[in-house]
Amino acid sequence: MQKTKLGVREPIAVKVVMLGKSTQELVRDPGTTLSDVLAEQGVAGQMEARVNGETAHPSRVLADRDVVLLVPKIRGGGR
Repeated sequence: MQKTKLGVREPIAVKVVMLGKSTQELVRDPGTTLSDVLAEQGVAGQMEARVNGETAHPSRVLADRDVVLLVPKIRGGGR
């Protein structure tokens, strides 16, 4: 988390990569969670999420320069 001289927290920049679709950079307030980003992208529950290459719980608080990778969930061929 970055701070200014006056102790005010600055926004964070997070890169969101939706596999096979898009890449975008979001600027958000400190304290933004993975769940917040998933809801904003309209993919909560529909995609597997990784932060900086690791599986992450939706409650994870994102940090400046984190990379969020969204991968479609693969559904099995159950009969």
